[in-house]
Amino acid sequence: MNKYLIALDMDGTLLNDNKEICKKTKEYLKQLQKDGHIIVIASGRPIRAIKKYYDELGLTSPLVCYNGANIIAPNSSDFEEICFSFPKEIVKEIYCDLKDRYIENVMCETNEKLWLVQDDNVLSDFFWLDDMELIKGNILENLNENPMTMIIKSISTDYNEEIVKSVKKHKDLNIRFWSGSYNSYSEIYFNYVSKASGLKQIAEHYNIPTENIIAIGDAQNDIEMFNLAGISIAMQNADEYTKKYAQIISEFDNNHDGIVYALRQIIK
Repeated sequence: MNKYLIALDMDGTLLNDNKEICKKTKEYLKQLQKDGHIIVIASGRPIRAIKKYYDELGLTSPLVCYNGANIIAPNSSDFEEICFSFPKEIVKEIYCDLKDRYIENVMCETNEKLWLVQDDNVLSDFFWLDDMELIKGNILENLNENPMTMIIKSISTDYNEEIVKSVKKHKDLNIRFWSGSYNSYSEIYFNYVSKASGLKQIAEHYNIPTENIIAIGDAQNDIEMFNLAGISIAMQNADEYTKKYAQIISEFDNNHDGIVYALRQIIK
């Protein structure tokens, strides 16, 4: 039997629209792990927003958090944690470039602290601000550590080009814009850090060849891992741009156990 490393995006892939793992999907993934396959959750979220689902599946494998900026195995000492962070001076410079005309909010964080210019319901829901040390107000004065993320809320999508210019002035930095209803939000990232870079580290740790990596996702931050994986699957509910990069489109969506039916075609 081939041993696969199965990388799963979380929102819109592993989770249904109620932010739950469907029962059939949960049981199937648990069985795959018992059979010796490695299940990896790869998400743009921080570990605190993933851990509940990780434990629900009974996983011990590493997690890819913050789109590859943090790779960690919370239930195992077998994998050494990997972290990437942005120099706080660069974060402040980008903020200074944009704050007066183009953006209305910024969020930065580590796994313990969160810096937020002002309250934001979307960020609160997505990043689980509970139980974090929240430091609210002027980023220029308050940010005293190098953060793993910088999320920007622009005043309008009309200003995306100006935001891109400000970020790309800095070596190795790039920016991605969130799709869907969150289209006024974006996040900066290192060109060499992605879900794919995290997945590659994990595959090397377990000696899994590229052809035995299966990547499943629904959004544009999954494209790098599609390009890395031997088998790439876009969920039926994925955006059309993302689907272009996948070898397979699942027959069913995230609300109807799309992961299960897609993997059953591969893992016999």
